Amino acid sequence: MIEPLLPKRSGLPTVWVAALLLLGYVHGQAQPVSDEFWQGQNIYQIITDRFWDGDPSNNNADGNYDPAGHGGTSVHGGDFKGIEQKLDYIKALGATAIWISPVVLNARGEFHGYAGRDFYKVDPHWGTLADLRHMVRAAHARGLLVIDDIVVNHGGNLLDSRDAGYPKFKYPPAGYELRFRNPARQYPPPFDLNATNPAITNLFHNHGVIQDYNDDTQLELGSLSRLDDFRTETEFVRTQMIKIYEYWIEAAGFDGFRIDTVKHVETGFWQTWCPAIHEFAAAHGKPGFFMFGEVPHPSDVKCGSYTGTMGGGPFKLDSVLDYTLYFKINSVFGQADGSPKQLARHFAAVAADYDPAAQRRLVTFLDNHDQPRFLSEPGATIDRLKVALAFLYTAQGIPCLYYGTEQAFNGAKDPFDREDMFAGQFEWGPSRGDNFNMTHPLFQLVARLNNFRRLYPALQTGRQAILWSNPNGPGMFAYARRLGAQEVLVVFNTATNSQTLPACLTTYAAGTEIANLLDPSETAIITAGSKTPAITLAATSAKIFIAQTQMRSLDPAVTSVSPAHDASGVPAATPVTIQFSEPMDTNSVETAFTISPGVPGVFAWLPTHEALTFTPQGGGFPPHTMVEVRVAKTAKAAATGNRLPGGFSARFLTGN
Repeated sequence: MIEPLLPKRSGLPTVWVAALLLLGYVHGQAQPVSDEFWQGQNIYQIITDRFWDGDPSNNNADGNYDPAGHGGTSVHGGDFKGIEQKLDYIKALGATAIWISPVVLNARGEFHGYAGRDFYKVDPHWGTLADLRHMVRAAHARGLLVIDDIVVNHGGNLLDSRDAGYPKFKYPPAGYELRFRNPARQYPPPFDLNATNPAITNLFHNHGVIQDYNDDTQLELGSLSRLDDFRTETEFVRTQMIKIYEYWIEAAGFDGFRIDTVKHVETGFWQTWCPAIHEFAAAHGKPGFFMFGEVPHPSDVKCGSYTGTMGGGPFKLDSVLDYTLYFKINSVFGQADGSPKQLARHFAAVAADYDPAAQRRLVTFLDNHDQPRFLSEPGATIDRLKVALAFLYTAQGIPCLYYGTEQAFNGAKDPFDREDMFAGQFEWGPSRGDNFNMTHPLFQLVARLNNFRRLYPALQTGRQAILWSNPNGPGMFAYARRLGAQEVLVVFNTATNSQTLPACLTTYAAGTEIANLLDPSETAIITAGSKTPAITLAATSAKIFIAQTQMRSLDPAVTSVSPAHDASGVPAATPVTIQFSEPMDTNSVETAFTISPGVPGVFAWLPTHEALTFTPQGGGFPPHTMVEVRVAKTAKAAATGNRLPGGFSARFLTGN
């Protein structure tokens, strides 16, 4: 076991201070690294406990292993080793960063991580600090960034009061006399009671639980869901929170923080904490360290107030989750009864309400662990989800996908939106069984959209121009992403009937041929005056156009496998057939192919070299055995030499 680094903060060496000043990185200023770096990323959000159980030995480390339970303490078994074992799946999906749930030791071993007790320790049901470090390094080796979810607003639920009226909110200066529910279970340093902080109220607010979420006083001074609310306005708590999260940057090697409950903490905290964290990260080799916050509020003014220097004072957060966009997505895409004009209005508001450094780095999403899954919403369909995904990965912002969306998960609100990705005991409908299915149509769509983002920089950092939006009810929405001479035109139709987009201005010259990336056989010619021709879209569909001369070859992908992923009762002599999206270099694929348990067999290819069949010899596969099929990322396409991103894996269970 690797011993944790000492949780202390030392002053920056003079040489680092000089270097930071040369870079223009002084207190209160934004990072010196180009904002475009994070614009080019896309994030995959994971609840660690629900993703993959890589080490069953730690499942009951907190004594609360309950794989079918859905309470806040019900551990299902996912851990850091599990994430590491599935990094190739994430890479194949096309993600460039993963956002994991909080890692600190929780009050009662809560599976979700948002109820911290010891902020310097890893909760053992996820593994050890060494496991966490190893996972982060393995992600970095694959070109994946790692974002840690963190909390500064509150700890666990360890405090209460005997006072009458508790926990109804009391406005200051009134408050309750607090006590520990269990005197044997208290906070360890730095939030312990001692000569410096002899009273609980030195560390925590004592005003009770938030009653009115429209009251900023209650938001910042009240307890959220009875979680112990830190007195973040004090110099002691601010200093300790700086030291704690500097420690985790150095100890684990994180590349960014997603910050929970931002609106529950006063602005002054962020103006102190954010510059200190940026400074420390830059001094430790991470000048592009990225911090985005959770502000679930429908107002762009409110959300934007936490970004950069909006409102004056030192630089705060780099970005926030784009909740104001999220609150419009279900209307436009899920129920598809609202006007796409809502989206246009939101994008118009971004320039006025967010710091310039944040405007094109807002983290966009369709659903997450705090919101019902897209497919659980009334009226939502797979086709509507496909259109929403096309929007997510082509519109301005940093797209973030919640685990399981690529497998059509449809759990409703918490806790049912936190299904097991593995074949666990807390799942239903599409989440039953093992869900690391790389041939799922939604997985393949997301992988393809991410392939487009890799190939066409305009989809990452290009300026966005809204070209058309239906003002009344569902219908057409069109925008262009422009970078230099490259323009990507995105059009979608949310209506239940065919719609036609009128001619729109483009940067392409008349006579330019454009092709639909989702169906390259569909082309159109730019008309006089640099206008697109009228474009017709079927109901609930999307098209993505680019100049045909700028089209590039996609990376190869596996489009189907037989036996199907997670099939059971498969006869022992059944051949394994893998279908690719294009002709492959046969030698590279055969070299990259492995099967476990290993059995002798022979390869055969279709004449087009688009499908490989492995036929087991002798007695075939052992009975009642899980067979793992893998193709390493070294497999490459015959024509382009492009490799298989992240490789491919599938499994099936044999019968008698």
